[in-house]
Amino acid sequence: MPEFTVMSYNIEHMNLMFENNVIKPDEQTRALKIAGVIQDINPHVLGICEAANSPEEHRHFIDHYLPGSGYQLAHGVSRGSQNLVFYYREPFSVISIDDAISYYEPWVADIEEDGLKERHQWDRKPLEAVVEVGAGGPRLRIILVHTKSKGIFSVVDLQDFQKISLANRKRLVGQALKLRNRLHHLLQEPNPLPIMVMGDMNDGPGLDPFEKMIGKSFVETVMGSVYQPDGIFHNALWWMTRESGLKKQLWTADFPDPIVSHPLGYRHRVWIDHILVSPDMLRPANPVRYVMDSGKVGDKNRESRKASDHFAVYCKIEID
Repeated sequence: MPEFTVMSYNIEHMNLMFENNVIKPDEQTRALKIAGVIQDINPHVLGICEAANSPEEHRHFIDHYLPGSGYQLAHGVSRGSQNLVFYYREPFSVISIDDAISYYEPWVADIEEDGLKERHQWDRKPLEAVVEVGAGGPRLRIILVHTKSKGIFSVVDLQDFQKISLANRKRLVGQALKLRNRLHHLLQEPNPLPIMVMGDMNDGPGLDPFEKMIGKSFVETVMGSVYQPDGIFHNALWWMTRESGLKKQLWTADFPDPIVSHPLGYRHRVWIDHILVSPDMLRPANPVRYVMDSGKVGDKNRESRKASDHFAVYCKIEID
């Protein structure tokens, strides 16, 4: 069966690398390193978080830094300075893009089940694309997500740090419930398409201290409930936790402690970039399938560190 690679990559502040729709001279070396990460993995579909805004900027990057790749650009309404876009190449074609954007308008939700509904909104609405593999071939819906960071980037005291941290988790949970509701309805459609959800979710497995106060987290809410097992999404990188050596490499970004500087410069390592696949993609008879144990994190070398503050994640799918 033919196999294809799907990749998610947060390219740090890609929007700031351009001037007059071309890469700035002092960003050319970094652009080559970013291209090197993409070329090493060579995905058929690439979802970019923190993408540049202008289609002309992406065409310049593809033409000059990914020449001969055959990539085309798929973009919806701009998400602002940290945009979301797809690159794709044959045999993939895009059937629709951003057709569900109205679903992600501001909404109200009671995330703590305390009878109080709160207003929520996405900082960057997810980008949905339906792709077709080959002319008249099977179709797949890919949802690219970049949630609000848990980080606090202003000067605060410890009390405000705790207050804002909890508020950030509530925002993430609200967004997770909204996205999970979308996935639930998509799975209930007649002849539903297989679905992949990927991107920088700014959340990892388990509950951090602030998430414990709410009782929910982003990633696990989106993946689904154990009380509805036929709707649980599979994390493509989960298999790495079964092997101690691979588990140590299961992180996609690192950062210094926000409160205490470690004397040896140690940094927090977090797994916040994910690829989730719908349960039908695990069934042998499905025309679009996740290749088991194919999810990986891109190489963590000096070149990739200089390319972005995130490492790429990717996996393979196979098509009948």
